[in-house]
Amino acid sequence: MTNCKKCGFVLPPGANYCPMCGRAVVVKHAPKRRGNGQGTIKTLSSGKYMTTVTLGYYTDADGKRHRRTRSKVFEKKKDALAAVPALLADPKKQEKKSITFKELYDKWLPTHRAGESTIGCYTAAFKYFSPVWYMRIEDIDIDDLQECLDDCPRGKRTRVNMKAVCGLVYKYGIPRDCIPKDRNLAQFLVAEGEEAAHRESFTEIEIAKIRKACGTVPNAETIYCMIYTGFRPAEFLALQSSDYDAQRQTLTGGAKTDAGKNRVVTLSPKIKALIAQAAAQGGPLFPNPSGSAWKLQEFTEKAFYPALEAIGIENPIVEIAGGVKRHRITPHTCRHTFATLMKRVDGADKDKQELIGHATAEMLRYYQDVDLQDLRRITDAI
Repeated sequence: MTNCKKCGFVLPPGANYCPMCGRAVVVKHAPKRRGNGQGTIKTLSSGKYMTTVTLGYYTDADGKRHRRTRSKVFEKKKDALAAVPALLADPKKQEKKSITFKELYDKWLPTHRAGESTIGCYTAAFKYFSPVWYMRIEDIDIDDLQECLDDCPRGKRTRVNMKAVCGLVYKYGIPRDCIPKDRNLAQFLVAEGEEAAHRESFTEIEIAKIRKACGTVPNAETIYCMIYTGFRPAEFLALQSSDYDAQRQTLTGGAKTDAGKNRVVTLSPKIKALIAQAAAQGGPLFPNPSGSAWKLQEFTEKAFYPALEAIGIENPIVEIAGGVKRHRITPHTCRHTFATLMKRVDGADKDKQELIGHATAEMLRYYQDVDLQDLRRITDAI
């Protein structure tokens, strides 16, 4: 039963006006309920639309639970609906997801309680992770970390310390939502040295199959170019068209060093046309179907493995050092293949290290000049 707000007369069901005083009946409509995580769209009296999303919950000093929300008003309903994903993108969460390995280490170090000697050992060990310092923590895979251990020029004790400090950084980041709970890669690292290294490369027959599939199998070109540039997978996927220098025929990318310089990779004749074609599109050099840069895990599952299957390259599950079970071939296989191809080419070690960005090249960059022609002689020959 509903009464008129003005005169109190009992209104008949469905009445738009009070039959006694003529006052319009205002019916309040509850906001349309949407699925969890899809926000709420409310029509305001002004005719505009307000989108409200729930970002989480918090408990006040009295123990009462409250929602943490974000709202924004729009002229059109379609704009209000389209804004839900952007409003749900919590800046704090996005900032945590984009944190680099070095940034996370710098946050962890002051919180760790240990003696001066232990901290000194961890600090000395962490510098050998410098090739991945400026990579986003979510883009680093087990191969990136293991490669740093394998390339460390020091003894087993330093590698053991590298594994230890890596584990502490990951354990710090997981409860703070910087790293997913199932991504503690440090536990799979092997610190024994050369005997623990896992270096899988494409065979010449497999490379030929990938080359033949370019233009017919989706993402075959991406894999082929990864093989002949030697970037770490996450580094390659982050490349933009602007990183391509058409005049010098180079790509500039990779995790940044302390000097703030990216490494320059001269292009093999085998991929020059593919890179030029990709760069002409603008944006990410090899984007995902939506036009954005691939995330490494997404690329691996949705592009890399399906492409190998379509090409006809067998890729069974194997167990590698550290007890990790995964496919025999991973995106990191492209980088290993590049290193293998370089071994067959005459060239100065410093030039080869510069091209692939190994840890042992870090100090060489400060003290030795690298000539593009020297690099080009190597990439032209592979």
